[in-house]
Amino acid sequence: MTDLATGPGPAAGTALLSAAGGGADRHLSDLLATAANGAPACYLADPGAARDAETDPVLYTAHRDILPPTRALGAEWFADLCVYQPGQLPGGELNRSIGHWNTPAQLEVFEVLSGRVLMITAWHDPSGTPVLNWQACGPGDLVAVPFGAWHQTSVLDGPATVFNIYTDLPGTEQQHTSRHAAQHAEVKYRSSAPVEISAIRAAAGFTLTGSRRGRNHWGRGVRAVEPAWLRKAVGPDGLVALHTSACADQLSRLVGAARTHLPQAQPRPEGDRP
Repeated sequence: MTDLATGPGPAAGTALLSAAGGGADRHLSDLLATAANGAPACYLADPGAARDAETDPVLYTAHRDILPPTRALGAEWFADLCVYQPGQLPGGELNRSIGHWNTPAQLEVFEVLSGRVLMITAWHDPSGTPVLNWQACGPGDLVAVPFGAWHQTSVLDGPATVFNIYTDLPGTEQQHTSRHAAQHAEVKYRSSAPVEISAIRAAAGFTLTGSRRGRNHWGRGVRAVEPAWLRKAVGPDGLVALHTSACADQLSRLVGAARTHLPQAQPRPEGDRP
């Protein structure tokens, strides 16, 4: 087996999957799920086409806790891995995750191990102005989700393997922990209204789309790139190695850099709540 502490991204992903269980498959029908109050779990560009589909394909497989949690800085860090299938949803939307809002205290970092994905993130700045970013990511690329932000993963080239670690930073008021949300779908996916933005295939690439309300509120979106501070904080061996080594000093640098550089959570306008 590849040494997870030193192996390159694709090899680390292969090694992780070889030791993983079956994982939890997410189907097209999961994107159509609703909360107890009837609110949708996510925005779909063409929900009618999705409902009329004759098949219910697997869109991705989520391997929760693919590595044992590690404890550092007085908090537990957890590791997940998702394998996204290539293709498009009925109506032309890229295969994608459900998408959800992170908690205000949650620090979450992703690394693409294979394939290519589009990470879409949305939040409000301290003045209440909506911010929509997108980042096209290939093997080895990193993404840090702003505190309290919404994010969704869409597949540009698959299968795509994406590894992530997350923790809750102490001292931030929140209704529930990110760990609680990870273990309860109703909390993670359906406790707040989804951002009505997604991506559809356009020629060899993509274009962002959304409902009229979503486009009016969030705008066209801004391209993001991997920040230098994130690469420096994670280190040259990547995210799998960081979690596996559980180096307190390096995790401390990551936390410090995130607190300095990531946008802080702001209350969402009432219109963004269910």
